[in-house]
Amino acid sequence: MLPARVFDRIQRLRERFLADGRDGRALADYWRDADDLDAYDAVLAQRIGWKWDAALAECKDRGFARADGDTVLDLGCGTGIAARRFVAAFGGREVLCHDRSPLAMAFAVQRLAAEAPAVAARALASVDAAAADVLLVSHVLGELDADGEAKLLALARRCRRVVVVEPGQRQVARRLAALRDALVGSFRVVAPCPHQLRCPTLLAGHQHDWCHFFAAPPPAVFTDGDWVRIGRELGIDLRSLPYAFLALERDAAGPAAAPAPAPAAAAPTNRVLGRPTMLPHSARVQVCRAGALAAVEVTKRHDATLWKTLKKNATTVRSLPGQYG
Repeated sequence: MLPARVFDRIQRLRERFLADGRDGRALADYWRDADDLDAYDAVLAQRIGWKWDAALAECKDRGFARADGDTVLDLGCGTGIAARRFVAAFGGREVLCHDRSPLAMAFAVQRLAAEAPAVAARALASVDAAAADVLLVSHVLGELDADGEAKLLALARRCRRVVVVEPGQRQVARRLAALRDALVGSFRVVAPCPHQLRCPTLLAGHQHDWCHFFAAPPPAVFTDGDWVRIGRELGIDLRSLPYAFLALERDAAGPAAAPAPAPAAAAPTNRVLGRPTMLPHSARVQVCRAGALAAVEVTKRHDATLWKTLKKNATTVRSLPGQYG
């Protein structure tokens, strides 16, 4: 059972994240000591890890290749949860952990060494001239000012593949969409997009739209005493894991080279966004198509199986069948 001091630390950290009055300035370092990192890794980082699991599963389905011989850079690593999830899913030769906090880098390296001893891990104090085969960015965009975002963009352009997972909040997801559009042309979008055109959430008339999804937590969370207490005492909805993500890759010969190999599964023509609006006999679903958003209706009468899936387990529906495209 988690001790009370862990709850106190998690509550302080969560309040720090939620009480954001920076007005565009970079977020200051919030780790006080190794116990902060340990408490964060036990609870809040696990929820981020479930988002990474969902995003990486889709990347794998869309043909994102393994990284067994690659150098992986975890930018803003925190406790290293992104790198640990990525290495578990895709492998890696070496992981570079970068964070403004030396405490965080040391913690991340230690956890990586414990969970993936076959993968070399070390801290990287500066990324000013860094490059990597795979760049991981996890819950970082919302903490950056304009200068930090420009540096992130420059770093991404020095890497071969990029995977970003961010909170599913509208403001941060739209910043991610803008980052995507700035990199399209240098990279091919692997996931989640069904096209390589400009993100339609940024087009005129769509200022209230954003690209986001919901990850499913492990079923055991709802019966585990610690997690039930976390949900109750910290006011965390254990069912809700909204996230936004982006996976990019460039061909070895550059963006103008021959088309990339076919993915393991065909790219969807209409990627489902967010959650459907469920009505007694139908579901209203927002989908992203080639350069446009569309509202689609799935009726119980004409497609009972899909309607029931949307009602009971919408997170499993990434795209709609061809007749809805």
